[in-house]
Amino acid sequence: MNVIRAWAALSADRALEPCEFDPGPLGAEEVEIAVEYRGICQSDLSVIDNEWDISSYPVVPGHEAVGRVVALGDQATGLTIG
Repeated sequence: MNVIRAWAALSADRALEPCEFDPGPLGAEEVEIAVEYRGICQSDLSVIDNEWDISSYPVVPGHEAVGRVVALGDQATGLTIG
């Protein structure tokens, strides 16, 4: 698995900042997706600002993503690389 580069909120009420992290090995039923586009909606903004008191930082917003599958775990089914 590659190092993930993203824009993250490091705490509430701060601008997004570039960050990198290593998610560790790909699990047997997991899929790695290279995100090419994503949207930010009101619920993402609520999480960034911790409006619901549930946020855990750093947080990478944007749960509506489009991309391509770049790796599959050994037991991942229904998808192909590419």
